[in-house]
Amino acid sequence: MHIRVLLLAALSLLFVSFSAQAQSAANRYSAEVNIDVTAENASQARDKGMKQAYRSAFLAIAGKMTNTEGLSKLSELTDEQLINFIQETEVVSEKSSDVRYIASLKIKINENLLKQFMAEQNIPYVIKTASNIVIIPIFREYLSDSPLLWEKENLWKKAWETTSLTSSDNNYIVLPEDGINASVLTAEKALQLNSQALDTISSHLGTKNIYVLDAYYNGIEGLNVVVSDYQNGLKKTISVNGERSPALFAQAIPAVTQYIDGTVQEQNISMNTQPSEITVLYSYKNLSNWLNTERKLRNIAQINDITVDAMGQGKVQFRIKFIGSLLNLTTALKGQQINLNDMSGYYSLSNNGD
Repeated sequence: MHIRVLLLAALSLLFVSFSAQAQSAANRYSAEVNIDVTAENASQARDKGMKQAYRSAFLAIAGKMTNTEGLSKLSELTDEQLINFIQETEVVSEKSSDVRYIASLKIKINENLLKQFMAEQNIPYVIKTASNIVIIPIFREYLSDSPLLWEKENLWKKAWETTSLTSSDNNYIVLPEDGINASVLTAEKALQLNSQALDTISSHLGTKNIYVLDAYYNGIEGLNVVVSDYQNGLKKTISVNGERSPALFAQAIPAVTQYIDGTVQEQNISMNTQPSEITVLYSYKNLSNWLNTERKLRNIAQINDITVDAMGQGKVQFRIKFIGSLLNLTTALKGQQINLNDMSGYYSLSNNGD
C-alpha cells in the first residue's frame, strides 16, 4: 500500500510538471488580441477583424523572436501568407451588430513553421532570456561638477531605487552599497570603466551585464544620460526633456531601460535557427530533484525539446535540442545554477549545491 501511494504521488508530480511545462511553452507562442472593427456588414467586419487580429498576434510573438530588421521583414507578409502560421484561435469573448465586430481572442502560432521560415529567409532569431543587469547611477548637476555615487545627494540613484520596472523582461539591479562594492568603486572609477573595480563587482554579483549611467542636467530643462556598456565599452547619450523634478528622472528610466534591453537583445541574436542536440547524463537524489531540474531546463528559451532515453537507479540519460551556440546554452544554465560539463562524447549535468 505504501509503495502504491508513493507511485501515485510520483505520477501526480510528473503530471503537474509536464502540464506546467506545456503551459509555459504554449504561452510563449501565443498572444491575446482585442479587436473592434466596422464594415458594410457583420460578416465583412468579422473577416476584417480576424485578419487584423492574426497580424497583431503574429507580429507581437515574432517581435520576441527577432530584431527590428527581422520584424520589419516579417511584417511584409501578406494576409494570405501570414495565416499559414496561425495554429489555433480561441475566442474568449465576442459581440457583433449589423456592421460591427468586437472580440477578445487568444491566438497561437506554429513555432516550428515560423522558425523554419526565418531560417530560410536568413531572418535572425533572438534567444529571449531574462538577464540580470547591474546599473551604476552617477549624478552631477552640471557636467563640470564632481560625480556622485554613494552620496545621499545622488538623485539619479534614488530614482532607480524607488521606481518599479514593469515594462522590461530583464532584472535590473541598482549596485548595492555593500562592503565589497563600496570598497572597490568610486564615481570616478565607474566613469573610467575601471576594469579592476568592475571585474570585482562582476564576479561578486555574478553577471557581466554592467552599465554605468552618467546623468547630468541638460541646460535649464532636460537630462542627459551617458550609458556606458562595460562589456564592450560602447557609449550612448540619451536625452530627456522636462523640468527639474523627480518626474524628470522617472521619465528617463524607461528610455534608458529600452535602450539597454535592445543592446542585450542584439547580443542574444543567433542566425542559426536549426537546433543542435547533445546527450546529457544527470544523477539525481530523488524524483522531485529531477523534476525540478527538468522544469528549469524547459523554461530556458534556448532549449527546444528534452527527450528522455533512459532512467533508473538515480540516473537519467536524455537529449537536449537547443538553438544557438553551446556557449550561450552553458551561460543560460549557469543562470539557473546548473553546470554543464563536457565528458568527451556526452555531457553531465549538476546543480550548484549537489
